[in-house]
Order: sequence, then C-alpha cells, then structure tokens
Amino acid sequence: MAKQILHITDPHLIGEPGATLHGWRVHDAFETVLADALAFAPNADALVLGGDLVDDASTMGYRRLNERLAPLTMPVLAIAGNHESPDGMARELTSTTVHGRIDLGDWVLTGLNSHRPDSQAGRLGTTQIAALARELADDPRPHALFVHHPGWAIGSAWQDAIGLADRDALAAVVADAPNARALVCGHAHQAGSKSLPGATGFLTASTMRQFKPGATAFTEDHARAPGYRVLTLDSNGHVSSTHRRVAAAWAAFVDAN
Repeated sequence: MAKQILHITDPHLIGEPGATLHGWRVHDAFETVLADALAFAPNADALVLGGDLVDDASTMGYRRLNERLAPLTMPVLAIAGNHESPDGMARELTSTTVHGRIDLGDWVLTGLNSHRPDSQAGRLGTTQIAALARELADDPRPHALFVHHPGWAIGSAWQDAIGLADRDALAAVVADAPNARALVCGHAHQAGSKSLPGATGFLTASTMRQFKPGATAFTEDHARAPGYRVLTLDSNGHVSSTHRRVAAAWAAFVDAN
C-alpha cells in the first residue's frame, strides 16, 4: 500500500510560546499549519520535521515541541537545521526519531544531519555521506531522504551561498543509487521541485515567513502563505507530492517591521 508522509519544516519556534520572531507568532503559525496537515491527511504514515525547529535552540523550546508531538500516533522523524542544537534535539525530542531512519514497509525514510556549528550553511561530511551510500547499497527498498539544506543549487544567489556545501557529493550518491527516490529539503522557505539524476528533489515552504524564489539578495515573499508538503510513496517506488498553502496561518503575522 502507498505511504503518505507529511513534511513540515522551518517553524523557528522559540522557548517562550507567546513571543514573536520576524513579525510572526511562530507557535501559532506552526499550530495552524500542523492542524491543517493532520486534517488533510488524518491517516498519514509519518511526519517529518525538516529542521530549524527551535530558532533559539532552547531546552524549553524543544520540550514544548516534544509535548506537542507526544500525542501523535504516527512516527515522527526530526532533523536539524542551522538554527538548532542537534544535542538538544536528541536529548529532549523523545517522541521522535532524531536523524536516523524510519522503516515503513516497502519504504525507508532517512534523516540526515546537515547542521554546522556557527554557520548558516550546511554540510553532511564524508562520514555521513559514506554511511548513506552503504545504507542504500545494503537495503534495496526505495528510500526517501530528508535533509534541511537543499541538495542542489536552487537558483537564488544568497540562499545558494548558505546551502549545502557538499551537495555535489550527496548528488553523486543519489545518482548512483537507483533506490534513492526522493530528496526532501527545507531551509529555503519556499516550495519547489527539481528532477535530479535518479530522484526528485522537493522544497517545502516554512510554517512562517516565505522567501522570494530566484532572488539575488535576501527578499521576503509576502504573496505566499506558510505551507507544508504531502508525499505519497507507492509500492512500486514512485513518488508523488502535493504542496499545500495555509492561508489561515496569516493570522499569526502581526508585524511587518
């Protein structure tokens, strides 16, 4: 049977739930998007949180997020972004699998850690890339790979400068593995897709502010609402996807300055 996966990314939560960040009540925006996703796909097989989960990397922020995720009946995979503490995630997000993998029958979901301390850019590193290549070689089932930083140049100069430093090495592994079927990313605060050698790459919008596609310098996109992605993974190894915008999340935008 096909598997349905929710990908929600870049909520930029903070330890104090009522506070705002970049003009957004980020907890309210996240809750609105999550509620829409759970209503749209109530029988989803897994939820993947795609990084930049807690902007201030605070223990309280991760604990509050863990409390919100604990009642969910589906498995949750969480990966680190640049605004993150991977150690804090591993310690506090006890209701999730932090990085690692989730087995879903015919499919495997693999979470990769692209966090680099004190850097907005990401890197997987040779050890993690080699481990991924071994996993793909050892397990012939189709894999959906999740990493915070996009695994390809997205055509926005300022974002590509803070993208995945070793994206070419990741692309080579994906191209060599016929069972690497999807590469799903966040970080860019925008939606998109790209045909990659051997796989399809997907970008998912943030649950708060959006960035303008193709911009040379930092530019917010005030025309598009927060959103999330729904992936359908069928038993033949095919991937299809729907990206949904949540207009109701605009209510969490309180300050344009």
